[in-house]
Amino acid sequence: MELEILQIMKQAAGTKFSYKEIGKLVDRDAYRENAHWARPILEKLAFERHIWKDEAFYVYPTEQQRSEHRRKDGKVKTSGEK
Repeated sequence: MELEILQIMKQAAGTKFSYKEIGKLVDRDAYRENAHWARPILEKLAFERHIWKDEAFYVYPTEQQRSEHRRKDGKVKTSGEK
């Protein structure tokens, strides 16, 4: 399930999804039985930093968002910095 979730989120990189939206997109039958089934998987992916958690939403960041985030954290120096 993790790979399917990552694949869907990667196709729409930068888009915010709720755990219910992801659950419905990946497996409708599981969603009908339990609307919250995707949340633990999304939390694990966020903990492992494959995706980001933004309040109640989950985002697969674009390359631009990743580089911006790294620059803010001070992990990457821009040209001209010493």
